[in-house]
Amino acid sequence: MRQYGECLNSCPSGYYGLRAPDMNRCSRCRIENCDSCFSRDFCTKCKPGFYLYRGRCFGECPDGFAPLEETMECVEGCEVGPWSEWGTCSRNNKTCGFKWGLETRTRQIVKKPAKDTIPCPTIAESRRCKMALRHCPGGKRTPKTKDKRKKKKNLMERAQKQHSLFLGTDRAGQ
Repeated sequence: MRQYGECLNSCPSGYYGLRAPDMNRCSRCRIENCDSCFSRDFCTKCKPGFYLYRGRCFGECPDGFAPLEETMECVEGCEVGPWSEWGTCSRNNKTCGFKWGLETRTRQIVKKPAKDTIPCPTIAESRRCKMALRHCPGGKRTPKTKDKRKKKKNLMERAQKQHSLFLGTDRAGQ
C-alpha cells in the first residue's frame, strides 16, 4: 500500500486500502470517530469510547439496541411490549375489607436480546392503591391496628414478594 510516497504493509488507523490493477493506496475514512474502515463510508472499528452500529460510530447506542462492552458494538437489545392496564386493587386476594391494597401491571418480552448478558427492563410493577370498598358487604370488619408504619412496611414487603412471584412464573413460562 502506498501512503504519501511510502510503501506500507497495511493502511494506518483511520484509513482503508484502495486497490486497482494500476494503483494501491490508502484513503482516509470519512466517518467521524472511526479507527478502521472497510470503505470511505463504512466503519469496522470505532475510536475508543464509541460504539459501532451499521458502519457508523456513536457515543451511545440507538433506541432498541444495547452496547456490548467487549466489542464496543451495538446489538439488538431486549424489546418489551406496552404496559397492561393496572390490575384490580386487592390485599390478601380480597378487593374489600382494607383501606389500602396493591395493583399490578405487566408487559411481555416481545424479543429476547441477542446475548443473555443484556438485561431486559422490568416486566411487572406494583403500586399501592386505595381500595374501593373499605368494608366488605355482609362481612366482619377488620380490627384497626395503631402502628401505621408497620402496616405500610408489611404492604410494601408483600408487593415485592408478589412482584417476585410474578417474575418467576413469567420467566418460567417463556
